[in-house]
Amino acid sequence: MPLWRRWLAWLGFVSLACLGGLWSANAMAQDFNRAAELVRYRAWFQNFTQDLDVFAATRGPLTEAQLDERFARTVVPGSRAASFIRQTFTRRGDDGLYYPQAGSRAVFMGVLASAIPAGQGGVYPETTAAVDVGDLTVWYLHVDVGDMANTYLLSPDHFKPYRLPPPGKLERDAYPFLLMDTRDKALRLGGISSELWGLIVYLHNAAH
Repeated sequence: MPLWRRWLAWLGFVSLACLGGLWSANAMAQDFNRAAELVRYRAWFQNFTQDLDVFAATRGPLTEAQLDERFARTVVPGSRAASFIRQTFTRRGDDGLYYPQAGSRAVFMGVLASAIPAGQGGVYPETTAAVDVGDLTVWYLHVDVGDMANTYLLSPDHFKPYRLPPPGKLERDAYPFLLMDTRDKALRLGGISSELWGLIVYLHNAAH
């Protein structure tokens, strides 16, 4: 059993009560078909897991271009997510090449495995030219991996307050989200919000 699955089992799976509340809440989000997008999200997650597994088993280093190519089907090359992969799951050697490292993979993948697309916040207003790869959509994620996650999400120090924004609206410090390339049938990751990453770091530190 992968480490992230064992970690997720330790925290506890999504409760049926919370799941039922998610589907019944914010029914006005008619332009975001949660059931259909959940199917796409899970397909993406399966492929992303495979890409991470293949990379973790790589013998020898990769250049930045090779690393982008390795994840091209699940991560948008040149995006914030591509930079995140380099920073989180690689170690850069003195030769400038990238070597695989585990980082916080167990917690990161555990959180993504539990996540359910809850709504969309429109196109992300990218202002950094270096990572501007075209339109990426804000995907709010419902995450429920136990009481520790709820403690973080409901803290006014992190969310002001914790709430799902109206359809098509981006609000910061409100709800965890990813940036997704939704233009083709298969999704690709374009970025991880600080709202989601803060939760992952909190859980990672709590588990060690």
